[in-house]
Amino acid sequence: MKQFFLVLLLLAPLLQANPLRMQQQVANNQRLFSYQFRAAEQDISFQFSLQPASIQRNENLVQVYVPDVLQQQLWRQLQQKAQEAGPYQVIPGAGQDWQNVQVRHFSLSSSARAQTAETERLQLQQQLRQFSRQFQQQYLNDASYQRLNMPDNRQLITVDHRKIIEQSAADIDPAAQTIVSQLNPANQRQLAALLLNWIQLIPAHPAEQAEYGHSFSPPLQLLRQHQGDSASKTVLLATLLRSILPNVKQAILYLPERTMLALAIPAEPDELTVNLQGTEYLIADPSGPQPLPLGDVTKLQKVFILNQFFDYRVL
Repeated sequence: MKQFFLVLLLLAPLLQANPLRMQQQVANNQRLFSYQFRAAEQDISFQFSLQPASIQRNENLVQVYVPDVLQQQLWRQLQQKAQEAGPYQVIPGAGQDWQNVQVRHFSLSSSARAQTAETERLQLQQQLRQFSRQFQQQYLNDASYQRLNMPDNRQLITVDHRKIIEQSAADIDPAAQTIVSQLNPANQRQLAALLLNWIQLIPAHPAEQAEYGHSFSPPLQLLRQHQGDSASKTVLLATLLRSILPNVKQAILYLPERTMLALAIPAEPDELTVNLQGTEYLIADPSGPQPLPLGDVTKLQKVFILNQFFDYRVL
């Protein structure tokens, strides 16, 4: 017997605040998505389908990053290596800095050996610091996370969005091609603007930009849940555009508590752009909830961008 399941995701209070209408229904082993909204003084509608197996596979791309687990594993490895080298003790650097560990000698030799022992201690300390950096980087890579270096010297751990885009491309490509065939845009800019408007209207995740990417959803999971933080929305937009416009260069900007996309397409006068590695990129902020056109951001985000207060990844 054919199963049919309809989920209406817009309640009456939300209809007033969010002009995006969305329906999901499951039939014939396909999850069908239908959207209606208004953009550029036109009524826009399109629909597409995704396989539940693809959605499930996409949801499993990101593991939960727990700093304490990393530190425990790293601690055991460092202690083992220190003990193999001699009577040494390993402690974290200032502020529990595990990249700059300190090595102490339990019992120094006679004064005649003191200088040699100190040289050996410093050599071991340097080796363990290098091992610590490599271990942490490999741990992050395996869990699909990355380390960001902000202009104020803070280091942030977040999801490796570039990796998620690459791993999501094949599963989202059929939907992306269906969307563009229904939208039938006149050019690249119109396509980017329509997709941007649509994604901005998707409800925001209540835990916006949670630490360690805990509020992040890969693209297909975001579509199923019908909500996402700014990083999730940025990755969804980037993945769709990568599928539809593979030759258009993109970059992800990491601002304080906000993630947005930059596109190497021509900008119009007064639109905000940023130069990255010699290429001019047009800013696109899919965060929402209010639609902002290409090249437009809030005043606070504009200050960050104009002052280069962000880290970035070219896709």
